[in-house]
Amino acid sequence: MRKLALLLGLWSAGACALPGTGSVDFGETIVPMLDARPAFKKYLLCNFQIVSDPTGTRIGDVAMPYLGGSVTGPYSMWANWQSPTGPVRVTLTLNTSITFFDKRGRPIHGGNYRPAVRFVEKLDSIEVDPPDDGQPESTPGGFKYQASSSLCTGR
Repeated sequence: MRKLALLLGLWSAGACALPGTGSVDFGETIVPMLDARPAFKKYLLCNFQIVSDPTGTRIGDVAMPYLGGSVTGPYSMWANWQSPTGPVRVTLTLNTSITFFDKRGRPIHGGNYRPAVRFVEKLDSIEVDPPDDGQPESTPGGFKYQASSSLCTGR
């Protein structure tokens, strides 16, 4: 009976996941893109608390065999805008441009991305939208990323 309960639990967790999506670590994936755009970095990290892991688009291995399972933008996440009157729940979306490369390091242009073995993303724009229904102001693990005080104060 325990095995059956465990199997049903694992199946239901997989059944509830959104197909074609995947989460990434904010510090490992988003911060390097922000480093290349200092104004976006300061705006985002000094005005928003990141509540959830960013979720992007998962690449299928049928479409791109060498990159199957990789996650690309746009990345959406729950956040709190730091308003003068207190936190305001929002959904942030970071739009990216993506360049795919073949095994020789050449950019791939056109519609056939199957030979792609790596990609590089650049941050294009930030969207701030109303919160999702039931979006929490915080999660049990705390905020996903905190900016250093020196970034926001300039000291």
